[in-house]
Amino acid sequence: MSKVTVFFVLIISINLFKSIIFEPDSLPKNSEVIVKPGMSLNEITDLLSTEKIINNPFFFKLWIKLNFLEKKIKFGEFFFNGNDSIYDISKKLVEGDFTFRQLTIVEGTYKYNLLEKLKKIDPNSNLKYEDIPNNIIADTYNYQATDTADRILKEIKKISDEFANKTWSMRDQSIPLRNLDEVFILASVVEMETSLSHEKPIISGVFFNRLNKKMRLQSDPTVLFSITKGKSKLERQLTRKDLKYKSPYNTYRIKGLPPSIICFPGRDSVVSVTQPLKSDLLYFVAKNYNGEHYFSSSYKEHLRNVEAARNEKK
Repeated sequence: MSKVTVFFVLIISINLFKSIIFEPDSLPKNSEVIVKPGMSLNEITDLLSTEKIINNPFFFKLWIKLNFLEKKIKFGEFFFNGNDSIYDISKKLVEGDFTFRQLTIVEGTYKYNLLEKLKKIDPNSNLKYEDIPNNIIADTYNYQATDTADRILKEIKKISDEFANKTWSMRDQSIPLRNLDEVFILASVVEMETSLSHEKPIISGVFFNRLNKKMRLQSDPTVLFSITKGKSKLERQLTRKDLKYKSPYNTYRIKGLPPSIICFPGRDSVVSVTQPLKSDLLYFVAKNYNGEHYFSSSYKEHLRNVEAARNEKK
């Protein structure tokens, strides 16, 4: 074989290899795969081949080995769009270009709900109710398909702590709360009192005014929690008898704050407790079905507002 022939064969081989590596190798469809911890290169290759993400398993493995990428492949859930080359696919696997899933903790929900969601994601989890922390922000969190319930919960707690610590450092120094535990407790009560962001600093201010005057908070949501323990909704209206329900959470009976949270509060509820609106207001009552309230600074005015609210609802 002449040198010219060898040269052209070499050029053709190089171009062929480049086309195999750098041109789209998968079928024109979107695919998601999960690379699990501990999977070997052969197992990953078989997975990608079965899902039609690669058409040339041999060259995929060859490229990975030639570039010493085998031990650099990350585990997780990956998305491939059908136009990916072997080079693109290997780059995503090595750089950890993951697809994230989302877990949403709805404002006003409680530990049982979060535990149920975590168990659904990770049925083999040994997490118990007692393992769910109090100081968690109701929000939407990203996680990977390969994450365990414990890992997800740790990340939720980490993000919540970061936000809470920053909020605490910027707090109004005059608020009569000693620590973040108390912030979350009061924020959980505010969360259950209103879903309206603009009212939350007002309601927080009302509660602080009552605490400073040694008045009971007299918050209906604490009565509801006393009865249901956060396990379910109370499918009826509260009665006067309910207000006397014996519980350390019932703020019609106890002075100060409940012993722990009554729900997971959102970010705006936590901020409202650390930055309350200063006023002389001491009372509020829901005035209609969209969640707004009448506010007042005297009991006499409060009684008028209660009557007005009743008339509105007729």
